[in-house]
Amino acid sequence: MADHLKYINHLKDDKDMIRNLTDQLPIGIFRTSLKGAILYANPTLAKMFEYSLEEIYKISAYDLFLKKEDRDSEIKLLIETSVKDITKEQSLKTKSGKTITVKGTINVIRDINGSIDYFDGILEDITEQKKAKEALQESQDRYKVLTNLTVEGIIVHENGIIKDINPSALKITGYTAEFIIGKNILDYIHPNYTKLAKSKLRTRQSGIHEIIIICADNTNLTVEIEANNVFINNKEYRVVALRDITKRKTVEKEILTLSTAIKQSPVSVIITDLKGNIEYVNPKFNEVTGYSNQEVIGKNPRILKTEHTSSNDYQELWNAISSGNTWTGEFLNKRKDGEHYWELASISPIIDDNGNTIKYLAIKEDITERKKTEDALIKSEKELTEANATKNMFFSIMAHDLKSPIGNFLQLLNLLKDSFNDISYQEKLDYINLLIGLSSKTNNLLQDLLLWAQIQMNIVDFKTSNIGLKPIIIESLSIVEERANEKNITIEIETKLNDDLLIHANKDSIKTIFRNLLTNAIKFSDRKSTIKIAFINSENNCIEIAIKDQGVGIPAENIDKLFKIETSFSTYGTDKEKGTGMGLILCSELIKKNGGTIRVESEEGTGSTFYFKLQLKR
Repeated sequence: MADHLKYINHLKDDKDMIRNLTDQLPIGIFRTSLKGAILYANPTLAKMFEYSLEEIYKISAYDLFLKKEDRDSEIKLLIETSVKDITKEQSLKTKSGKTITVKGTINVIRDINGSIDYFDGILEDITEQKKAKEALQESQDRYKVLTNLTVEGIIVHENGIIKDINPSALKITGYTAEFIIGKNILDYIHPNYTKLAKSKLRTRQSGIHEIIIICADNTNLTVEIEANNVFINNKEYRVVALRDITKRKTVEKEILTLSTAIKQSPVSVIITDLKGNIEYVNPKFNEVTGYSNQEVIGKNPRILKTEHTSSNDYQELWNAISSGNTWTGEFLNKRKDGEHYWELASISPIIDDNGNTIKYLAIKEDITERKKTEDALIKSEKELTEANATKNMFFSIMAHDLKSPIGNFLQLLNLLKDSFNDISYQEKLDYINLLIGLSSKTNNLLQDLLLWAQIQMNIVDFKTSNIGLKPIIIESLSIVEERANEKNITIEIETKLNDDLLIHANKDSIKTIFRNLLTNAIKFSDRKSTIKIAFINSENNCIEIAIKDQGVGIPAENIDKLFKIETSFSTYGTDKEKGTGMGLILCSELIKKNGGTIRVESEEGTGSTFYFKLQLKR
């Protein structure tokens, strides 16, 4: 037993191959060592000697001989003659002690020095043949016909009476030869098929067809039979070859089931060769893409490709399936009529029994409507977020930015009223100027707030016309002049502005844009610095305006937050001026409504430049 295990480990790579080749053979196959260890035996050999496979590896080859000396004599003969093989009949004993006659061929396996390593051989139990040699002589010719005809189950009958049957047929049906020979073959055919069998017998028709037979254990077995009439020793016999097609019928049923499932599948199924060329598509693919089978068979699925999926994505896909893995992802593809559609794809290699990839399988689901729903949800969520942010900003401005100056306004008025007769004329004038400043700031904020609300409700009267840019610049400078003077900030116009330069826009909105951007520049500029305004010619009948300050600048991570209401981004100015964050958001909306764009370049500690484009006159 130990020698057997050691040998099997040595031949681990060949084990499956040997077993596949030998396990089903009706003859015994073995390999033994010189000392008698059984290194290999197939199931037929074990059964021949009434052992199980596990038991036979525990005994010695000597245990199968009637006398130990018989094997020694055989080995001596092989050594002395140096023959490579020997065929002979000999008597051996089974596990129960029964003597059987076997016909065997033994091959001598020698090493490079000519010494014997192993004995390989085949054994056939010919005990019954020996006993019935004379009785079987007459059937030798029939056996020769059987051997030449097929290796499947063979039954020979004369007018329906069974005359002979081969071992394969006995194995298939479960009967013994003694039981079945001499019986009528129709007795073993299912009643549903006896009429067909009788018709074939009567007409002596040859051919292949399926019938159901009754086995020894009373089970039904579907077989494929092939019948022919032959003459043996001047007698006419009918030779029937039968094959057990149970597994084949099961496979055919599975194939039919799978084929039906694929054809009726609610998703597209594509099978390609190793180069990616299409070999099969199911009807759903035709329905989704609009292509017929003739239009796609032999083509690559790239006929559906759009520019949405990059070459890197396809390379990632190919790397995955080439490595034996499954790739899953989404494609934006194109139907035959040019319409785009989304699909969720799962692409896998088809691997054979040897582990080799032979084809690729793609399962694709049209998810266009789902993507539309997802996009609608994302858009709705974004709109809801913006609406909540707008609401929050309104509440914040109402609660703080409007409440605070109005409260200050009332305090100053009460203070002025209570002290009116006790303070000087100059002090009264200072109070009034403070009140004017608070009123102006509150008024501007209220105007921006109302305009923003009108834009959100899409009720703003936004009429555009050709208007002069220079008057708007001058008016805007006058509005912010006082605040600029308070911080000793100079505002320069770098580019000469012609009186006849016209833009096509909404006049009031452009004033609001300039007022907010200039106020913002003053707010974040250091005292005694300079703000510059430049005008740059642009393409597409536009002019780009730049407002550049020398202030604190904006951190890079905050630039994207400037024009998004949901971020509620606001910071204090260089003199701790408080802002709402509304100004830049309002500017962005108004510039978009005027058909322009806005962007910003900034560096911390150096300053910021806001660029915005406006349409020139039409």
